[in-house]
Amino acid sequence: MSAPPPIAAFEAPEPARLAPFFPGYEIEFLIATGGMGAVYKAVQLSLDRPVAIKILPREFGEDASYRASFEAEAKAMARLNHPNLIGVYDFGEVAGMLFIIMEFVPGKTLFHSAHGIAIAANEAARIVTDVCMGLAHAHEHGILHRDIKPGNILLDQQARPKIGDFGLARPIGSSVEDGETIFGTPHYTAPEVLKFPKSVGVRADIFSVGVVLHELLTGRLPAADTRRPSVISGCDPRFDAIVRRSTHPSPHLRYASAVEMANDLKAIIHTLPAAPVTPAKHPPVTAAKHRPVVPPARHQPPVRRIVAAQPKTSGYGVNLVVIGVIVAVLAAFFISPKKVETSKPDTTPESPPLPPPAQKPDPVPIPSTNPVPKPKLTLPKPTPPPERKTVEQAPEPKPEPEPVITKVEPVKPVAPPLPSFDAAGFIERARSSMQLKAVTLFTAQTKDIEKNLESCERRVKREIRHLEKPRRPHVEPLAETSFQEWRNNGNRLPNSLDVPKPKDDKAPKPPPSLGTGGKDEDKAFFKEVRAIHADYLAKQNKIDQKLQADVALLALTYIQGLKQQADKLTAPHERNAAEQIRAEISATQDRPQYFSDLMHGIDPNAPKESAPAVKADAK
Repeated sequence: MSAPPPIAAFEAPEPARLAPFFPGYEIEFLIATGGMGAVYKAVQLSLDRPVAIKILPREFGEDASYRASFEAEAKAMARLNHPNLIGVYDFGEVAGMLFIIMEFVPGKTLFHSAHGIAIAANEAARIVTDVCMGLAHAHEHGILHRDIKPGNILLDQQARPKIGDFGLARPIGSSVEDGETIFGTPHYTAPEVLKFPKSVGVRADIFSVGVVLHELLTGRLPAADTRRPSVISGCDPRFDAIVRRSTHPSPHLRYASAVEMANDLKAIIHTLPAAPVTPAKHPPVTAAKHRPVVPPARHQPPVRRIVAAQPKTSGYGVNLVVIGVIVAVLAAFFISPKKVETSKPDTTPESPPLPPPAQKPDPVPIPSTNPVPKPKLTLPKPTPPPERKTVEQAPEPKPEPEPVITKVEPVKPVAPPLPSFDAAGFIERARSSMQLKAVTLFTAQTKDIEKNLESCERRVKREIRHLEKPRRPHVEPLAETSFQEWRNNGNRLPNSLDVPKPKDDKAPKPPPSLGTGGKDEDKAFFKEVRAIHADYLAKQNKIDQKLQADVALLALTYIQGLKQQADKLTAPHERNAAEQIRAEISATQDRPQYFSDLMHGIDPNAPKESAPAVKADAK
């Protein structure tokens, strides 16, 4: 799609103002608005189905090239029919505004459902697998999305993803005009979109999907945390390979198709445990629909009023009442017995002395002068002891502050420190950084090799035009066949123009080459061709030597960065990480092909295919 014109802040029309332009629809309300237009919820009256109507600003409709591109791509998207893509029903123009009528998805975007949250690994894999299948359907019909991100992925009521907002979509293979604005979302856009916009293909969408997978697994963008997903969230390490391949800086080292990425995810999904029923640290995307019901707020104010009233009325008043009751009980207990007991000694002195009764050996009949004050002094004394005991027991809790010192001591023996540095992740990031730089070197070398062959071909054809006309039909087919073969071989000139003769007479003879001629009168021409080939072969070798020198400098930069990091890892618990980095340094220094394989995305430690052994003839 051509670049849309610059627009000011878009003001969405009210549904009532928009209704007359859509007589076949009942516009209910505005869903959302932004710089690229506004979306309304409506009902298609003829089919009684909910739809979404998107209105674009007038500035888009005033641009003729954009209108033509919008129409062509709307028709292409209308042909898409997939459960993971939002369907397109109609498009057109009203009041100078372009519009598109789409399937209405009752739900939230993946951004609103899982932003900043690491969801369950099997749920993340399921969502991204469905996104890949939807993208694959669009790619098969020649449509690139160019802006895959959580905000453009809707989740329906069953948490099934549906890709929407094809506003930045364009046909696959369409050329990018000079000066055209490059669209996309930072951190989700593939690097080649910014550096080589004319060569953008389906792998740019795959890069964005890989970023979404990383974000769902970890709750973070790769740009914010470049560690592997398994290190960040503890997910299955097999996800690391999928994320690494889908977000590789070099497009040709990513997945060739979205289906290929989906197949790798499906292989992991079948082996992962089912998501737990109880809420986990990383709740599933659909957890928002099953949140526990909070009690209504109307039950809370009475609690607050009761709590607020207690310290003002019941606390102090109850204490006074209790104290009063205790005093009354004590008075009744101690005072009433005194009156009963003291009345007896008061009356006994007045009566005549009697012999002590046999049942009561109590010395009460003794004259009442001394015994009367004694009971009065001894009765009140039992009350103070409880007070003394409470006073004496109160200081006992004082030693409690002493254990506070002992609580600090157990903090000192901390658990053995785990390796705080992810050496494997650091090496992986360093490799990716070098590969991104190597892509520029490889691209420049490829273009130089291609230009060298084209220049050689022009010079040879110029020599052919200098030949006499009867001799040209014999030479031109040889030249065309040879250059076509060299173009198929990576635009590289062969080291020699001599055609090897087959050792076996029955073996098929190779086709004639530009370096061989059968007629004597052509010997001068072929001699000149050999000189031209030698000249351009020397130029080709210089291009290769320049690339080797540039890669060698890149390897030195790689080694220097590794050494700097290894020297920083001096703590005892970082010793293993430092040794792992130094092992990478040794491999790069001792094996020249090691770094070259890394830059080409080849595993340098993979076993090499050996040539089959030749069995000796038994005699």
